[in-house]
Amino acid sequence: MKTKQSIILSIVMIMTVSMVNGQEFDLQKADIHDRMVYHRAVDAAVWAMPLMNFKFYRDALADAGVGPNDVGYFSKLQDWKFQTATPNNTTPYILTYWNMEEGPIVVELPASTKDVGIFGTLMDAWQRAIDDIGALGRDKGEGAKYILVPPGYDGPLLPNAFVYKQQTNNGWMALRPIIKGATPENLAKASEFVKRIKIYPLKDANNPPQMKFVDLYDVLLEMTPVLDGNIYQEIHEMIEEEPVQDLNLAMMGTMARIGIQKGKPFNPDAKTQAIYDKAGPEALKYMVEQYHRYLNPWMYEGKKWSSLTPSGDIETDWTYEFPSYYDYHARGALYYAIITGIKTYGSATFYLDLAETPDGQWLDGGKNYKLVMPHNVPVRNFWAITTYDLETASYIRDMEKSSIDNTQTQLQKNADGSVDIYFGPEAPEGKESNWLPTDPDRRFFLLARFYGPEPELFDGSFELNDIELIK
Repeated sequence: MKTKQSIILSIVMIMTVSMVNGQEFDLQKADIHDRMVYHRAVDAAVWAMPLMNFKFYRDALADAGVGPNDVGYFSKLQDWKFQTATPNNTTPYILTYWNMEEGPIVVELPASTKDVGIFGTLMDAWQRAIDDIGALGRDKGEGAKYILVPPGYDGPLLPNAFVYKQQTNNGWMALRPIIKGATPENLAKASEFVKRIKIYPLKDANNPPQMKFVDLYDVLLEMTPVLDGNIYQEIHEMIEEEPVQDLNLAMMGTMARIGIQKGKPFNPDAKTQAIYDKAGPEALKYMVEQYHRYLNPWMYEGKKWSSLTPSGDIETDWTYEFPSYYDYHARGALYYAIITGIKTYGSATFYLDLAETPDGQWLDGGKNYKLVMPHNVPVRNFWAITTYDLETASYIRDMEKSSIDNTQTQLQKNADGSVDIYFGPEAPEGKESNWLPTDPDRRFFLLARFYGPEPELFDGSFELNDIELIK
């Protein structure tokens, strides 16, 4: 498990000089060979970001007692201890993973009830969406058996099952129940619904093994990849687990130049490790900049709200594999910030990102801000504003409150129906219900979530306000 201190240390280590076992790396003084190792290492970490998201997700679940084919769930809404990329805290998550090295896997979903449905996406280890499932996906809430098979499989299947080829050994899904509000009664019904999910090897279809369900509420799950010098050991471990696909051959050649080769031990010398220690944090800094400032299209002219994803997400099913090129830089930046893609994104939910003030300054947890949400937000269901740590893209640590939505009964509204939301290390007097706390030592960003978005969100007739610095 990574501690808070180790995570903070790994992020602030963006410096010119690194030293390990007496070896020093100075980018300004390094020769061409070492500079190329450094630049290739930065690129390798960006390329591997979605794979690292899966690995840290899988390893954190394993630490919590959730093994392959087990199901982890939250009996209550998750809080800051769910350290993964931009989760929400309006519905509880259902988390699971599997491995196909010994053959196909069956994922069996129950049909929706009058009180509980389910939705989410089958994913491979590179976070490529295989298909949406559940009420908003392939089975339309009627329940189904989904069979995941490796490339080239020509063995027996199951009648009336949906069959997909999965290109990686590892696969996973992060599901969410559809409930009418996170009341204790509805959360209890969702927990019971979860226990009807089944995941098992296809070879055991006639006699599936007993399922294991693990309640993850109040469990610290360190799922955020830590981009320090150790990330290259993590990359090597996953390269050993997964097949090499043709589109990754060029990057495998690049990684061979920095000491990462499939089938060979990973033994960097002290000088190479010092380069890794500099390159890992630099890759994180690059992805933060790319995601929040460069790749995601601005939503409104002259304002800092941007779309959730870089252009090309829907066209490529979140893979960024275009006919003539492979945009792994956009993909890496995307998966720095989100844990999973949904093929139906935009129809049931829509998100916007804000990380800067109108003059282009990062949002600073030591300062105070105000955001005025208009009264006429065009949603069928509700809107929510959530705060996240800028570097980890997860909940701000040790903060019990991270989200405000317009269904909260204690929320204070202005005479015209608009809502003032405050951000900062301390609540303005009398505005506690409309305040989201920040860490004075950390930067942060916001996601605006719209559940049941209406056309006005997309046609330019509605705009969100920029955030205001309170002096």
